[in-house]
Amino acid sequence: MTRFIFIFSIILVHFLTIVSKNGFCAISTFPNNAAKIETFANIDSVFTEDFESGDISYWKQTNDWEVSAENCIAGIYSLRHSGKATSGSSSIFHSFSSDLNSDNLQWSFKIKNGNWDPSSSNKFWFNLCADTIQTDLINGFAVGVNISGSSDLLELWRIGKGKADSLIIRTDFDWDASTQLALTVKRTSRGDWTLNYQKTNETISPDFSGTDRTIFNFKNIGLLFNFTSTRVGQLWIDDILIVKQAGELFIQEIKLIDSHSVSVIFNKPINPASILSGNFKLTDENNQEIRITQVAATTDSDRAVDVKFGNVQGIELTLKVSGILDLTGKPMIPEIRSFSFSFSPEVGSVLINEILFNPFSEGVDFVELVNVSGHIIPVLSLKLATRNDTLALKQIYPISIEKKYLKPGEFLVCTKDPAIVSVQYFSHNPESFCVMKTLPSFPDDAGTVVLLNDSLEVLDEFSYSAKMHSPFLADENGVSLERISLEKPTSDLNNWASSAASVGYATPGLPNSQLESQPGDQDEITPEPKAFSPNSDGYNDELTIKFKLSKSGYIANVRIFDVVGRQVRFLVKNQSLAHEGSWLWNGESDNGQKLSIGVYIILVEVFDQEGHNKVFKKTCTLTDRME
Repeated sequence: MTRFIFIFSIILVHFLTIVSKNGFCAISTFPNNAAKIETFANIDSVFTEDFESGDISYWKQTNDWEVSAENCIAGIYSLRHSGKATSGSSSIFHSFSSDLNSDNLQWSFKIKNGNWDPSSSNKFWFNLCADTIQTDLINGFAVGVNISGSSDLLELWRIGKGKADSLIIRTDFDWDASTQLALTVKRTSRGDWTLNYQKTNETISPDFSGTDRTIFNFKNIGLLFNFTSTRVGQLWIDDILIVKQAGELFIQEIKLIDSHSVSVIFNKPINPASILSGNFKLTDENNQEIRITQVAATTDSDRAVDVKFGNVQGIELTLKVSGILDLTGKPMIPEIRSFSFSFSPEVGSVLINEILFNPFSEGVDFVELVNVSGHIIPVLSLKLATRNDTLALKQIYPISIEKKYLKPGEFLVCTKDPAIVSVQYFSHNPESFCVMKTLPSFPDDAGTVVLLNDSLEVLDEFSYSAKMHSPFLADENGVSLERISLEKPTSDLNNWASSAASVGYATPGLPNSQLESQPGDQDEITPEPKAFSPNSDGYNDELTIKFKLSKSGYIANVRIFDVVGRQVRFLVKNQSLAHEGSWLWNGESDNGQKLSIGVYIILVEVFDQEGHNKVFKKTCTLTDRME
């Protein structure tokens, strides 16, 4: 026991000495509403190293390093790059681990270089955390100069596979020859970073800050030195201190499980006794409260809670959480988190429904999509592309860079110019249009439309050809290809047809004219009203001839005869039809003359590409005045 107390007292004195040398503050404030570290009385662990023992055998990769009194930084010894090393790269590591999700961390150390100016060939950095000691494979964080090979400024970087991956903090300090600095870096469990430095005999710099919430499997700390032969032995480090303290409890992520439940994931284990429905409140963008039906700890995690709720009308939801405790009994700071009530698109959840690839003169292409899933889908997660001659993807463009959602059953018309499409075609649904800055090019003869998600997974794909258009078309320009059935495969060429002339040759944002009819539908031709009076009094001035056919794709001729059998008007000639629609007759003959009062016969003939034909006869009465 006496030996243990003696050793502990030595460690305590050693720790307090380094704390004093580094000017370590007893009170440190972490940004973004993180907890204040009021004292280090509750420190989980401390790593200290001042090299005064002269022993570095417990470090890793020590061949190019030595404990030296020559030009040391503090005390009797410092760690120095060995003068026996050759040009290249030297590194040295020590084991130290932490849960970056749960811990607040502070690193401090002193470092200096010899009489040489850092460059892309002579650079150094301290690995604050590293998942391996293989320098070309390290994932973690590092502070130093020329980490990216292009800046002498003191910087903090995220490292990926041994290379500078993302700049987190850039200071104003330009490292020069013969420089000695004391560095302090702090990271909260939320991923908020601060960095300050102190040059010898000068005041401490202001804090420089940044944010990076990336989590790595933290196993090591270490120093890396890239150098030429003239810089050998001219790098020192000393008084390394790492303090680890438990961070606050907070929500790390909210995951939508299905249309009635979310998983609330915390940064560290939570007290199961604090998982109560009253600690959760869910509202939509109209501040309407959504009833929470159940809360329970996630089966396979001690950091997550499954929250079940009732029906949702909105899209942007807000979850307020309070009263949750960590395992020490410390409560979380109440949090309000917003999230979208939308689901990432899966294969088959959104389909290609219509394409215009050979527009009218001065027109533009468009691709219409339809959400056939039961969930709201974020348009931000969708991309359009095409394929090259080797069938590789090319021209991959996001459909939208703005927050927009596609509800179940809704259409989305992707085009560069909605105004032109709206002018050239009937469209009563402007909300369905989405402006694409760049649309993939779709040739007039043949091409491929590919719908992708964020991961470039193919959600749907359609290879079209101009030969798929109806042979009855006199001109294919401005005519779209429409999907006939949402149940049949997109790749089925028989599942596509030219949009009907009766609807204007395209249906952007509207149900397709060639949409497959329902079983049991009967052919109907209905003139309304039976008697009409084209006298411009605003009442029954036109005859509406409604049609509803058992299938789409028919071609129609509509002629009007008087009671003695003379043709007076050829109303419709070889017009392709939708499943249903109508024609108008104003009571005039083919030469524009008003016809006499009387009974007229309407003859409707329809036929399809297979040669099937049907004939319908209906009558109507043209009169002068309706009482």
